[in-house]
Amino acid sequence: MMQNVVTVVWWERKPGDNPAIKFVIFSVLGVMVGLIMMVFLTALRNVGAMALFTVIFAGILTVPAVVARRSFMRGLTTRINDTITEVTGGAGVGLSAKQLRHLATSGEALPLLVCGMPGLRLHVQRVLAVPDDAPEKWQAVITAVPPRAGLASFDRLLDATLKVR
Repeated sequence: MMQNVVTVVWWERKPGDNPAIKFVIFSVLGVMVGLIMMVFLTALRNVGAMALFTVIFAGILTVPAVVARRSFMRGLTTRINDTITEVTGGAGVGLSAKQLRHLATSGEALPLLVCGMPGLRLHVQRVLAVPDDAPEKWQAVITAVPPRAGLASFDRLLDATLKVR
């Protein structure tokens, strides 16, 4: 994170198992099961049939991991969107799961406006979870960043805006 920032919201969650890793593991298991089944079923003694069995076997067993990952992304996106709406006071800002994934992979910060004024940024990161049994965690952090001109000028601008009303 950057210096001179104030953390407004910090939220983290474990995503569960990675579907791609599960698919590879179940593919290896599918090859072993297929080799054992070759002894009893002559139809599996073909390379194409064995490959088809392996892909179908791994695909069926990977479906729960894919569903869990999708529900994780939907839940995380909903939680972050609710927090953004609460912090900024505007319901117009909302992320999709695809945008959230992009923010996590690119490391970019999403600038947020509070009543039309910039000053908040949303950071989403994937970090290794050392103490827990999960391979990674997703952290969503909303920070308040002071303007470049300094806090005193920002405070004067805010005070002048409030007196005009």
